[in-house]
Amino acid sequence: MKNFLNFNVLASISLVISLFFSITSCDKEDVNDRPEFPPMESMVMDFSDFNEQPGGVKGADLSHENFLHSYLSVVFWNVASTVTMALPVAAYGYALQQDPVYVGDNTWEWDYEFPLNGIDYVATLTGSRINNEEFSMEMVISLAIAPNLGVKWFDGVVRYDHIHATWNLFRDGSVKVLEAEWNMDFETEDADLTYTYTEPGQTETGSYIKLAYMSQEFYDAAYTISLAAGDTFIEWNTSTREGRVMDLVKFEDSEWHCWETEANGLMDKVYN
Repeated sequence: MKNFLNFNVLASISLVISLFFSITSCDKEDVNDRPEFPPMESMVMDFSDFNEQPGGVKGADLSHENFLHSYLSVVFWNVASTVTMALPVAAYGYALQQDPVYVGDNTWEWDYEFPLNGIDYVATLTGSRINNEEFSMEMVISLAIAPNLGVKWFDGVVRYDHIHATWNLFRDGSVKVLEAEWNMDFETEDADLTYTYTEPGQTETGSYIKLAYMSQEFYDAAYTISLAAGDTFIEWNTSTREGRVMDLVKFEDSEWHCWETEANGLMDKVYN
């Protein structure tokens, strides 16, 4: 009888231990599935080589016509994306400095406050595993003084190996105004990021700009810009800023129109 009781006691203890580990393992964070943010470059397009005109140059200066046309073609997207993305990009930058909390069901949350232009905000970034290759992300932002009135600013799907990501930028939490798609080749360091304007019912709905980096080419960076009026193709060297532009509407031909290096003032030149 004593042995039988001892067996029952041991069996009960074993069952309790098994139940304990089975319950806790369900809530345990799987480090291999935890999302890691892709770099800021997966969302933010670089316009720095076309941020300003050459010093002292006016818009009608024909000696800088080729660079100026490229600058003016890019500036629309530079301004539009800056206005649309200022708040979510700031929130994303602060998220990179935070540690997430595992909330179960292969989902993690980053909750934090951050300032922008003298105003305090509260952000909640949620990352959830979709499958072995991808995870989703969603950012909700509110004013710190009204934390329960947050709206979705962006969502997206990212590969765990960070070779591809897609983002959707929203206005008022429901109207998608911009779509971004990023690709990265870590072997060649070639990459591209495309913005597509998606706000319904606008003249430029469906227009896009694509920035591509081609590390082995002399012109190692390029913009492809498609607007309602036509397409513009810009290529340049990121070290010297020497470049060229093709625009059938502007130049009434399908030739490349070139400009000099930054050291030579970005002035027009007549050879490729």
